[in-house]
Amino acid sequence: MKKKPNIKPTEEDLKDWQSFIENINSIEDKDAPLDNSIIEKNNDRLFDIRKDLHGLKMHEALDVVSNTINDAIERKVRKILFITGKGLHSNKEQDPYASKDLSLLRYAVPEHIENNFSDHVINIEQSPIKLGGSGSIIVFLKKL
Repeated sequence: MKKKPNIKPTEEDLKDWQSFIENINSIEDKDAPLDNSIIEKNNDRLFDIRKDLHGLKMHEALDVVSNTINDAIERKVRKILFITGKGLHSNKEQDPYASKDLSLLRYAVPEHIENNFSDHVINIEQSPIKLGGSGSIIVFLKKL
């Protein structure tokens, strides 16, 4: 059995951890409903559903996207925010057979939506900077 090394945290790590513990309530819950700070001037929400795809494998993310759009269509919801990330932390470099661009969710998600839901989509737009900029998209569905 391999013995784990005895690594002690640095003084800076301990200070960072203490700061984190003291400010735990200031950390945003990415799955919680948004507050009213992200509202357009006309008091219309920028989106009705928010899905964060960070940390998901490609097939998992595309399944979430499909399920979310199908749910939105069924509920007659028209605006969906998908947070894809910018691909800065993806492991795409480890797979020599993967496309270095198309393996990124930020490219694959809009392509998946266009290929599978074009009859239901009005537009796919990059989000405003305050909602993630190039790391997220807003999908506008047709009114049925």
